Amino acid sequence: MKYIISTIVLITLLYNSCEDKFKADIPSYIEINHFEYDNNTSTNTPHPTEYKSVNITDSWLSIDGEIIGVFEIPFQVPILYEGTHSFDIYPGIKVNGISGNRIKYPFYKKFETDLQLIQEQSIEINPTTSYIENITFQLEEPGTFEQAGTMFERVDTNDPKAIRQTYEVFQGQYSAAIYLDSLNNKFDLRSVDELTLPLNTFLEIDFKSNTSFNIGIIIMNAGNIPVKKELIQLYPTDSWKKIYLDLYPLITQGNNNSKFKIYLDGQYDGLISNQSIYIDNLKLVHNSYD
Repeated sequence: MKYIISTIVLITLLYNSCEDKFKADIPSYIEINHFEYDNNTSTNTPHPTEYKSVNITDSWLSIDGEIIGVFEIPFQVPILYEGTHSFDIYPGIKVNGISGNRIKYPFYKKFETDLQLIQEQSIEINPTTSYIENITFQLEEPGTFEQAGTMFERVDTNDPKAIRQTYEVFQGQYSAAIYLDSLNNKFDLRSVDELTLPLNTFLEIDFKSNTSFNIGIIIMNAGNIPVKKELIQLYPTDSWKKIYLDLYPLITQGNNNSKFKIYLDGQYDGLISNQSIYIDNLKLVHNSYD
């Protein structure tokens, strides 16, 4: 009889243990629908709060210092916590526009907040960011297209040039336009100045185009012929598109004394009689101490 009672107690304990093991926790939910840029700390734009040149696609989410995951915006994610907790939310991008290459953008600030989590309730977060301190901008507006003159020159003076115009603009009053047709059927533009670029350098650019074009760098070493290296071909887009280009793979092909130029080139493909490429908010970004 004692043995039977012990067995019943053991079975009951095992049942309760299994029930607890498989009983699901009730989550709270975090929801993020967009990641805002709160002002343009880069330099001299006339209306900083209106700066729109951002393409933050992901949130890198941590709670109390523990990584929760990387989530494509917009999203709602269950969190198995309740009560007050600290959140760090890092803005993420697609490097070179590639979905499989996502990183925390190193030049944007993380967003920090404390939240009271309640089971079964969803809390919407509206994170904001801006550029970190101690970074350097090159080829940045004003100067690229907003002011008279240009930072890009033609290799062949018979080719089309980048025209400063107001017809198609993403932000501000001016952008650059390159027009191609059967007579003006190619272009090759290069930054005028020779640039010193640290390894961790990104090129940011907004573009709209009905034809493909290429972006890369020219590596210049003393006494050697400049070497042209393509980074990416950008494809047509009917609306303005922001892209972050990582120049690291090309800069590493130089040396400590190399200078660089940014180039844009392309050709008329014959499928469209009048082809146009519009460019705005172009700039190089890297840490000041690099």
